[in-house]
Amino acid sequence: MKKKYLTIVSLFIITLISACGPAPTQSLSAAEISNTAIANAWLSITQTAAAMPTTTSTLTPLPPSETPLATFTLLPTLPPATFASVNNSAVATQDPCDQIPAEKPQGALVKVKFVNKSGGFVNLSFGMTTPNTQKECVTYSYTLGISSESVATVLAGCYWGYAWITGKAPSVARTGSMILCVTDPSKTPPIWITKETIYFH
Repeated sequence: MKKKYLTIVSLFIITLISACGPAPTQSLSAAEISNTAIANAWLSITQTAAAMPTTTSTLTPLPPSETPLATFTLLPTLPPATFASVNNSAVATQDPCDQIPAEKPQGALVKVKFVNKSGGFVNLSFGMTTPNTQKECVTYSYTLGISSESVATVLAGCYWGYAWITGKAPSVARTGSMILCVTDPSKTPPIWITKETIYFH
């Protein structure tokens, strides 16, 4: 059906062109015109058929590209670990006086009055330098407010002091080389804490 349609259309177009154009200098015979029209029709049919997809063709998927495997770098081999023997005499031991005070101490007790003259808040550590006769050796911890005074009961003995002062001008106060010995139960010695020192007043 398409073949006949294209042939008729081609003949019609050729007839129009020949009718509208100028008079040819050389006329073609009817057989030549017919052959030209048929050739043009076959050319159109061939081009149309070539452009149409075939029913038997199938799409072949492309094979996946090969992904290279990850490469691993060998780490250097470490020598086996060796352990040296530990000399027990060289091992640092805990300070025997860095102990928490007992609820019911065995040794004699005395009173001291801490006076905060540092201008800030005070976190005070107050520790014994040597054990008493009951082998008690403890470190006390106190917190003092600004310009406050506080009376505390401690074991009789000699003490060092170290205070962290916080506030507008943070600092550290300490007894340094001074040792504060409190042994008289009948007295309450005042211990002042300034921005840098802790001492009897």
